[in-house]
Amino acid sequence: MRILDFYPTNCKNCYKCVRNCSVKAIKMINDQAQIVEEKCIACGKCVLVCPQNARNIHSDLDNVLNAFNNGKKIIVSIAPSYIGVYEEPYKLISALKYLGVHLIEETAIGAEHVSNLYKEYLEKTNLENAITTCCPSANMMVQAYYPELIKYLIPLDSPMIFHSKMIRKRHGNDVYIVFLGPCIAKKCEAYKYQISGIIDAVISFEELDKWFESKNIDISSFEETHPDLEGNFVGKKYPLHQGVLSGMNDVLLENNFTPISVSGTDDLIGVFESMSKGDLNNVCIEANTCIGGCIGGPAVPKKSKNVYVRKTNAKIKIEPSKKHKYKNYTSEEKNLNYTRNFRNKEYILPPYTEDEIRKILEKSGKHSEADELNCGACGYDTCREKAISVIEGLSHPQMCMPYMRSEAEKISNIYFKYSPSVIIIVDLDLKILDLNPLGEEVFKTKINNIRGNHVSSIIPYNDFKIVLSTEENIIGKKLSLDNYGVIMNESIIYLPKNKILFCILNDITTDEFKKEQIISMKLNTLETADRVIEKQMRVAQEIAGLLGETTAETKAALLKLKKVVLEESED
Repeated sequence: MRILDFYPTNCKNCYKCVRNCSVKAIKMINDQAQIVEEKCIACGKCVLVCPQNARNIHSDLDNVLNAFNNGKKIIVSIAPSYIGVYEEPYKLISALKYLGVHLIEETAIGAEHVSNLYKEYLEKTNLENAITTCCPSANMMVQAYYPELIKYLIPLDSPMIFHSKMIRKRHGNDVYIVFLGPCIAKKCEAYKYQISGIIDAVISFEELDKWFESKNIDISSFEETHPDLEGNFVGKKYPLHQGVLSGMNDVLLENNFTPISVSGTDDLIGVFESMSKGDLNNVCIEANTCIGGCIGGPAVPKKSKNVYVRKTNAKIKIEPSKKHKYKNYTSEEKNLNYTRNFRNKEYILPPYTEDEIRKILEKSGKHSEADELNCGACGYDTCREKAISVIEGLSHPQMCMPYMRSEAEKISNIYFKYSPSVIIIVDLDLKILDLNPLGEEVFKTKINNIRGNHVSSIIPYNDFKIVLSTEENIIGKKLSLDNYGVIMNESIIYLPKNKILFCILNDITTDEFKKEQIISMKLNTLETADRVIEKQMRVAQEIAGLLGETTAETKAALLKLKKVVLEESED
């Protein structure tokens, strides 16, 4: 089941997620980030750092709301980190009750029992090393990348599952069990247990915060209420650095284990690498992918204080519980099967040769080691790692930022140098920054001689002033430069982000000359036509005059003839 990914429409191809992913479980497809499930350890760093908020995290919130609507009794197992994440944690409990939650219990109850069973396990086994298994993300890291260390994973459920099993045993199958915490990886861990009915839903503090916002619920407006069942000090301090190991010191000492608390994916990788090489022995590792422990989880409300404030708040609020012994579940209710197995899910790189790597490096301009900048802009620490990721199908050669910038500059320089247009670049003070070779030819100067001079030193500057004052570009205006004997088609583009004006001049002198020739020809043709018409009119008038005289003579002759005929008829 896909728990987290990115919304493609929001992804802006910045590679920040790749840079922050310690196991490089992100591939770029059509310049869009996608999470590779078989590589992902669900630590949540990628979605936490995404500047576009393109994250798409699976949510059980709708299922929880449906359970409320269907009249289910909701029991919340709340992670002990709530004590530090929320400034008024016990008002949060009241707000949850207001929503209709039937019972609220601290997951610290399960955590305390985990510590007891960890100690039993370490006493009964002869392990060379041990790794705690409360953090599902750390477990996934071992399974996918360090399968040789699986034998050191303590084969017990996490506090969330411990507690859920206790709740299910006490309250039966009719209740709806929801885990509430700061972790994304818990959603992955819970999936198979949801199928088996041990737990019903996992929602994060962040999701809860959005739910409160949708209902206009202000936590600070409530009175303080404690959970229906609380854990004891050993379980309450689990979300803090060394929170797990501190409850096992006696057993660790007796069994010659050196306790090492490790938080953060990069530090975990360092420790696991050392264990794999045999450089670390007789150690018990408290493994947590979140820096500072669970209190530094990725799915907390955005308005939460930073991790150090959260840790301090948690320590202050947890300290008084040292003096209390809270009653929660009986030994009989805790007597359940908490064993789990971790299987090998090793991610195996596709085979590749040195020749393949070199060919990929050459595609991005890396023809020797000196060309390999290892700048990390693509998200990979070295150019070689980046090349291997291309073989994996996770990236492409064009992700090399220095190379693409260099190529873009080459193309830009080629266009600037060989452009059929004059290009002038000026700053907002209308000082010349650059002039291309064609411009040097037209203006009969060199850029080095005029750089920094006012643009009026080569062309009229009124249009530049108009563009600056109106912030509206001028496109296709005719400009006569009589001093240079040319006529130009002028376009001035204002680039406010770059704080420059970009002027493009296209020589239209020949076109204008042709236009004038055509206009002259048309005028000449009209004059000729006028002369011809005038001459034809005179001829027509002369012809008309001659026709008039002939017609009169003919008429007189016919009248005489008529008279003669009439006279003869009378006789």
